[in-house]
Amino acid sequence: MKLFVFALVIVAASAFAVDTDLGNQHSEGNGMVSIDGLMYSQTYDYGELINGYSIYSAGDRWACDDFILAGPETYVDSVVVWMIWTGGQGSTMNIVFSEDSGDSDPNSATDVWAEPVPCTNYFTGDSEWGFDIYETTCAINAADTHPEFTIGTHYWFEIQADASDNCFILVGTWSVLSYSWYDDGSGVWVRSDVAFGTGTDIFFDLYGYVSLESGTWADIKTLF
Repeated sequence: MKLFVFALVIVAASAFAVDTDLGNQHSEGNGMVSIDGLMYSQTYDYGELINGYSIYSAGDRWACDDFILAGPETYVDSVVVWMIWTGGQGSTMNIVFSEDSGDSDPNSATDVWAEPVPCTNYFTGDSEWGFDIYETTCAINAADTHPEFTIGTHYWFEIQADASDNCFILVGTWSVLSYSWYDDGSGVWVRSDVAFGTGTDIFFDLYGYVSLESGTWADIKTLF
């Protein structure tokens, strides 16, 4: 059954190439500067840019990629991705974090956190395929529970723009862990090399803070 479903996805990707991806030709551009609190990084690099995947909610389309944190248990309070908006810019991104089941396949992963997160778009100074490229910062509300991640655990980061106009999350040359994956609205994740013929990584950064126990806070306060 999975082979049949994958075949349908491949046909869909080929039939709607203009709608699902932007292509793989680009010219030189500018980079961005990282900020404090970086917990995990697959940051945007214009020189590595090869494509963009449609993730607008009106089409129920999603993209995902995996990560493993090397540091201590960590809370994430913001996510940064890089986007092309072909119409109105979105102000909310639907974000899901799931834990891998051990098979490196997001189809069998277990969701551990899911929320719509407000986002702000900043022009990078770069343009490609006739569109401007934006750094999209998704800041989780302080009143909401921040997702907590355990060192050495394999997770998936899933994202969709809450937008009616088509938009694209940017991806680059594959180099970290497994390939990114794509859901074209069928509800099935398909690996990027199968869906589009090329394995890719999503450009994304996770920012946050280290989990501290109450005893540790007490020790810190004695220093002041």
